[in-house]
Amino acid sequence: MDQQIKEYIALPLAINVFKHDRPLFKGCSMANLYLSKIDHVTDQMQDDFNQMRSKYYNRVRKLNNSYIIDGRKFTFTADQLREITAEVASRYMYGDKATPFEIKNIIPYTDNPYTN
Repeated sequence: MDQQIKEYIALPLAINVFKHDRPLFKGCSMANLYLSKIDHVTDQMQDDFNQMRSKYYNRVRKLNNSYIIDGRKFTFTADQLREITAEVASRYMYGDKATPFEIKNIIPYTDNPYTN
């Protein structure tokens, strides 16, 4: 299976993990640093996913606990999905996809900045 297809599957999972973990930094003395990095990474992941969507939208479908990729059915265990997601997340946090980010002054802390 193509590595980009695995990344296409894992990016939405990784984005959700970071969005879920964001409130855990509430009250942390270095919250601005961590929240700025998480926000930067999730934005970068979302941009990359949007670019990949046009290429893989018709090739990859989720069906219950399986994925139909180019007409073939692939089933991933929870551990496999967790491993793929962790690999993608680490590439964006400190690996080859990591980019410089600006530390924002996030005061007051918001539990969920993604809701309107």
